[in-house]
Amino acid sequence: MKFLNFIGIGIFLLIFLFIGIGIIPFEKFFGIDSFLVFFGVFMVVLVAMLIGVVVFTILKRRKPVIEVVEFSAPEGMTPADAGYLIDGRVDDRDISALLVYWAEKKYLEIDEKEGGEVILKKLKDADEGMKEYEKNMFSAIFAGATEVNIKQLSKLLQPISGGLSTQIKKDNDKRYYDAKTKNWSSFFAIGSALLLVFISYFLGTGGNFSIFCGVVIFAISAIFASVSSKVYVQKKIKSVVLYILGLVLFLVFAALNLVFAFNNLYVLLLISFATLVTLITFILCPLIEYRNAEGKRMLGRLLGLKKYIELAEKDKMEKLVKDNPELYYQVLPYAYVLGVSDEWIGKLNFVKEINSKNRKNTALAVGVIGAVMLFGGAAEILGGLLSGPSKSNRKNKAKR
Repeated sequence: MKFLNFIGIGIFLLIFLFIGIGIIPFEKFFGIDSFLVFFGVFMVVLVAMLIGVVVFTILKRRKPVIEVVEFSAPEGMTPADAGYLIDGRVDDRDISALLVYWAEKKYLEIDEKEGGEVILKKLKDADEGMKEYEKNMFSAIFAGATEVNIKQLSKLLQPISGGLSTQIKKDNDKRYYDAKTKNWSSFFAIGSALLLVFISYFLGTGGNFSIFCGVVIFAISAIFASVSSKVYVQKKIKSVVLYILGLVLFLVFAALNLVFAFNNLYVLLLISFATLVTLITFILCPLIEYRNAEGKRMLGRLLGLKKYIELAEKDKMEKLVKDNPELYYQVLPYAYVLGVSDEWIGKLNFVKEINSKNRKNTALAVGVIGAVMLFGGAAEILGGLLSGPSKSNRKNKAKR
């Protein structure tokens, strides 16, 4: 991706600059301390980054979406497409809702047995009426079978779950999102976080602990970006809470990094300003509109559909859907992905189990790496604090 190329080039230039300033004897030829040159250069880079993200946000800021009254989903838009467009992420609801969508299209039948057991029965094969990611998912479910228990789906689809999300994103990014805007916002978010880590690690004394803090801060930026869309479109209390929690965690780890990483006033100022730039970037980037003109138009239609379901369908549907869910197959999947109702359809969410397993594996891996970096860096810093000045420092003080 282009923004990764930008990041790579930027890191290379910073390292080249870092080495160059360290080698060139500025103090000898110009009477300037090399560290002051570092300070000046990084301050210029940080100021440029701050100005860039502020101007970019002003130019690309979100504007009110015009809601259009809709009584059905836009033609050709699956629940997975709708779920991704409304909040910018593919979650378990978006993929699971495809089962009811296919039932309405007569590709399969959902048979609920006594005791709550659900069996999916294939009525016809995947065809050109499906999108590519639908074909892949449908074929994986019914590979060599005509009937499948819904409890088996998490095992059947585990190998392709990540690929499905990627396919849904790519399919919709081409239609509804501005790639350049997404790339530039990613550049600012990743670039500011990497600058903070670079300065903390190479100029400060935080070592691995600074890298760990930087990784946490970088992860929090992803939370900001994904949660902000739901705050803006769905206006969920849970999303607001997560957004505030992300901000609090950012401040905690930024403060820890600041305490452990600085070793003189110049480094303190640099890390403080880099932290401020990163914080402002993370706050501003979620305010940027990533959707193109068609994406905003379709978002307005989805919000209109959501309002219609809430006002006209929800109460009636939730009363009758348990007795005859087929009556609402056309509405149910969209009510589910738009966050209006999970009545009856919630039991079909097989992706939740897949995501739970993936999160556990990811959390375990990140936890092990984080523990090594956190305790290794903290122990190194603590050891230095407890042991007092190093031999070289004591010799320098003795000479003075």
